[in-house]
Amino acid sequence: MMSDRWYAKLFQIGSAPLAFAMTLRAAAAVGLPLIGFVAAGNLKAGVIGGATAMLVTLSDIGSTRRARIATMSAALAAILIGGTIGDKFGVTTYADETIVLLAALLAGWVASSHPAIATVARFGALATAAGVGMQMDQDAYPAIILGGISAIASAVVTHTLSGLRPDENPMDWRAGLRRALAGAGAGPRYALCYAGAAALALLLAERIGITNAYWATLTTIMVMRREGMESLGLVLHYMAGTLVGIPIAALLFQVVEQPVVIALLATAFAASVRVALSLNPALGFTAFTVFMLLAIDLALQDQAVPPNLLAVRLYDVTIGCVLALLGTLAAGTGRARLAV
Repeated sequence: MMSDRWYAKLFQIGSAPLAFAMTLRAAAAVGLPLIGFVAAGNLKAGVIGGATAMLVTLSDIGSTRRARIATMSAALAAILIGGTIGDKFGVTTYADETIVLLAALLAGWVASSHPAIATVARFGALATAAGVGMQMDQDAYPAIILGGISAIASAVVTHTLSGLRPDENPMDWRAGLRRALAGAGAGPRYALCYAGAAALALLLAERIGITNAYWATLTTIMVMRREGMESLGLVLHYMAGTLVGIPIAALLFQVVEQPVVIALLATAFAASVRVALSLNPALGFTAFTVFMLLAIDLALQDQAVPPNLLAVRLYDVTIGCVLALLGTLAAGTGRARLAV
């Protein structure tokens, strides 16, 4: 049972009405930019805006309304900065791995400082990897900003109508920043393992010749955990959910032809992520994976779709999952030895 696990409290919501409100909020936050841009014919802007809204919504962390909005605003800024860096500097082999390495190194260093700071840094690294892979055009920046505004506005409405959901992360930002600068909790071993796994995932996927190889490093960044053997069960949940989401997304993308319908389906899966996580981490990652894959494949719809799309996705995501698992175990083994 998940309720017996230490990580159950990471995803608890509190009540059915609040879960329903959070689902509607995520649907509005993601759907407005995603469906709006897609209906207007700008698929890539819709995907970027919807993905930004999803990540900013997941950054709703803090014990007060002001702290929550601050965290979400910081996540939006990190996505803007990370996406820009990945787009401008990750244009060649080894350059893109280096950019991903540095972004993941920062995220790994601050991983135990405070949940809000760790989340912002992780999503910044995710945006850097996405910038490397997708490349941003002139419509990307307005889409990111509109996606962030949509998420923050939806959060304000939900906070006002439903009240603040329970949160057990009341640490002030000053203390969190001090811990972040010192790399408290995570340490250099985890930071290096995290960064190395993320960069290696991209390098291996590129060497194999996989289309959209950056999906491998996106998977590593999202799946890898800092607790070592203690989080093995959670990592396995993440891996299972990610791998289950691939065939679901591939099937939907092959069956559904209308971009607006795909956007609607992606929005539905995005809206279910938070509640699904509270039920089981694997379910949450299944929903998150389907959303991200549908969104990214939608953005690439004007390009030639590989005939073996399912196999391609399984290859790159499996690479990312395996390296995330190995990195988690390697970092945890080092911490266990130090504690003896």
